[in-house]
Amino acid sequence: MRLKLFLILVLSSMFAFAQNKSNSTQDYINTYAKIAIEQEKQYGIPACITLAQGILESGSGRSRLATEANNHFGIKCHNDWKGKKIYKDDDAKNECFRVYDNPEQSYIDHSLFLVGKKRYAELFKLKITDYKGWAKGLKQAGYATNPKYPQLLIDIIELYDLADISKSYEIETKKEIAETAIKQNETKKEKEEVKAPKVKEKKKPFWKRWKENRQERKKEKEKRKLEKELQKIIDEQDINRMDFEVEF
Repeated sequence: MRLKLFLILVLSSMFAFAQNKSNSTQDYINTYAKIAIEQEKQYGIPACITLAQGILESGSGRSRLATEANNHFGIKCHNDWKGKKIYKDDDAKNECFRVYDNPEQSYIDHSLFLVGKKRYAELFKLKITDYKGWAKGLKQAGYATNPKYPQLLIDIIELYDLADISKSYEIETKKEIAETAIKQNETKKEKEEVKAPKVKEKKKPFWKRWKENRQERKKEKEKRKLEKELQKIIDEQDINRMDFEVEF
């Protein structure tokens, strides 16, 4: 009986861990980074800001709007919307939100909103690297009413190293292209490399490794804290996501 109970607990923990891992913020970043970077190139909105907003607005893609409507930024219908609709309580009861065929359409709509409103014009005078200025500027321009909104965006960007996401992605893409070209041009003879004998690496003392990894552990702790806050936003809907009450 005890063994059976133990196995149930272990399997439950493994399932919960796998489920959490599949819905992690890092997975969201890996999935939507390219779209955010494309928006940066086309509209001049920092990719890190767009990604951070997507993470915050959709709870890393776990919100009902994201999963059922591909709506990652809480974009409401308004009079000019002719597409599919979904209804949920927000500022008022049973409000209308846009349904997209895919998440990319939601990202494009988000960009068009920021570019098309005069009150956000000052943001585009900031450097593309000034994510703190963008985060604070969005709040000042009336994007969200939550006083913690700018700091939440900044925390997400810094905890997940998003500040240089565009540069990192371009470097990685160029590296992949180069590697593919090399592989295509390699002959069978070139592939037969002489393997050098492996030298057994001497492990550092435990105390030294613990000290070196202390900062990383601290960062992971902050990430877990942020994940809980994101989940709370989904569960309790305690953030006024976006100011889409104006005519879109």
